[in-house]
Amino acid sequence: MNLFPALVPRDRVSPPIFPPTPGPVVTRVSRQDVEVLMALCDQHGQAARLALSDVDARSGMLELMEALFDPPLRAWAWIARERDTAMGYAAATIGFSLLERGYYLRLESLYVDPTWRGREIEARLLAAVRETAAQLGCIAVHWQQGAHLSPLRVEGASVDAGGNGALHLVAS
Repeated sequence: MNLFPALVPRDRVSPPIFPPTPGPVVTRVSRQDVEVLMALCDQHGQAARLALSDVDARSGMLELMEALFDPPLRAWAWIARERDTAMGYAAATIGFSLLERGYYLRLESLYVDPTWRGREIEARLLAAVRETAAQLGCIAVHWQQGAHLSPLRVEGASVDAGGNGALHLVAS
């Protein structure tokens, strides 16, 4: 609220201009991004040397679209990009812990193309997952290290001997 409107007329004050954030930008996947997400998933599968099943990979597209975009949402995905180049992705689903009596976001996969590793992309993707979990009111982010997730180094997280990771979120 401008208490002195006559002193600073609106037509003489230009809005501040902020330079774009350098480096990769992480955004939540939209319907227009699904083909890019699937291409990154295919790269991830090849890099992890996952056995290809006889089932057509596109057969679950309806379920994927429903989980990502139709209420109630059951899955979230993010893509890291620099300009128009997709560099990696993360995907998560919602879960509920009876022991902790609360929802958590389960990080299902996180992949950064080897060409782009070492540029903090993994950290930016993890930050997007953590931010979404907090927005949803989740108590934690959980993951299982293995074929879909290489060992993650997350400040404040715990990983047990079985590779089960948890990052508990502080209620604000």
